Amino acid sequence: MSVFIVSFLVFSLAISPRQIYAASCSGCTEGDAEAAVVLIELFHQLGEKLMRAHISDQFEEHRDWLVEDFFLDNLLRAMMMFTEQMSAVAVHQVAVIGTFLDAKHQLETQQLFQQLQLQAHKDYHPSEDFCWFGTNVRSLAFSEARSRYTARAMSSRALSRHLGNANASSARNRDQDKEGRWRQFTSVYCDPKDNNWDSDATGSGLVLACQRADGTTGGADKDRRNRDIDYGRLVDEPRNMNFSHFWSVLGSEEEDMIALASNLYGHNVLTRNINEENLKNKQAQHLYLTLRSVAAKRSVAENSFNAIVGLKSDGSTPDEETVPPAETEKYLGAILKELGMSDGAVTKMMGFRPSYYLQLEVLAKRIYQNPDFYANLYDKPANVARKKVALQAIELMLDRAIYESQIRQEMVMSVLLSSKLREDFRDVNKDMVDMTKAGN
Repeated sequence: MSVFIVSFLVFSLAISPRQIYAASCSGCTEGDAEAAVVLIELFHQLGEKLMRAHISDQFEEHRDWLVEDFFLDNLLRAMMMFTEQMSAVAVHQVAVIGTFLDAKHQLETQQLFQQLQLQAHKDYHPSEDFCWFGTNVRSLAFSEARSRYTARAMSSRALSRHLGNANASSARNRDQDKEGRWRQFTSVYCDPKDNNWDSDATGSGLVLACQRADGTTGGADKDRRNRDIDYGRLVDEPRNMNFSHFWSVLGSEEEDMIALASNLYGHNVLTRNINEENLKNKQAQHLYLTLRSVAAKRSVAENSFNAIVGLKSDGSTPDEETVPPAETEKYLGAILKELGMSDGAVTKMMGFRPSYYLQLEVLAKRIYQNPDFYANLYDKPANVARKKVALQAIELMLDRAIYESQIRQEMVMSVLLSSKLREDFRDVNKDMVDMTKAGN
């Protein structure tokens, strides 16, 4: 019906009344035609108003239906429910994403803690071979202090001998010193087979010189014969010297060392023919100062010998009555045994109180002769860094020992040069004095 009305209205609006009359009326009178025109125009206007009103009503009804029925009652409600559902779903999805993010951060945090824990376990888990350094350096300070004490003791003994202090073998005069050393030589160090000894010739060699009071010939201990002059066998070759009872009851090594020092330095002790009356004379005072200068030079020369003896003197283990023993010989011995040395060779080499010299030798030289040391460098970076620091510390100890040796060598060279230039200095000084007097 609505379609018919709309079609009729469109057709009516598009064709004028006169066109309608011309098309539909044929043979009509003029009055009929005019009346038809008026009628048609009237109905046309009325139909147009009705159509417009009807269309307006239809559009209003359609709008009301579209807004109130379709949109408000159905679409809006559905969109609200859709929006609510989508919001709920979105919030739920965001919550799930947040849970994933929380889980991600939690797992990353746990992973970081585990990595740090593993790294700490690696860093603070030292390897066994690193313990070689920590175990064997704990008595180095004690050994070094003892070596310096031994060197000072040797220097003090030598100075007492040169100056003729009381209770020294040379306190009275040179003859007393030579007499005591000769008795010691004949009873301890004399070897009858020296001096072209011949078994078939009576009195050959040093047989007559080596006669002892008990009727025997030569030193009682054959291993100690000629040790008073054998620097290589007594000082250079050993790594450890038994000086544990120095200055109390002399052992064989201390006695041999003192005898060697007496033969090397100050074979002829300073004169003892100086008394209170002589020292009143200025010339005698000058002579005595010269003698003290000679003693000082001898002390400088002998200091290097005493330092070497001190480095090789026994040390290592503190007093067991007051301090727990360091047991350094056991751990150093384990390193040497891994290099293939037997128990007897290890004991002979280092004794029971390894010296400072021996400990440095093992830590700075012997430990690198073991292939396991290089294999164990394939280790955790922290342990490799620890070993590097330990090696640098040992290197500093060696550099310090070398530096002190160079200082002693420079001192000896300085004294030697001063002694060589002494006569020239005196001549130059005398010429300067003569020139000054001549100028006056």
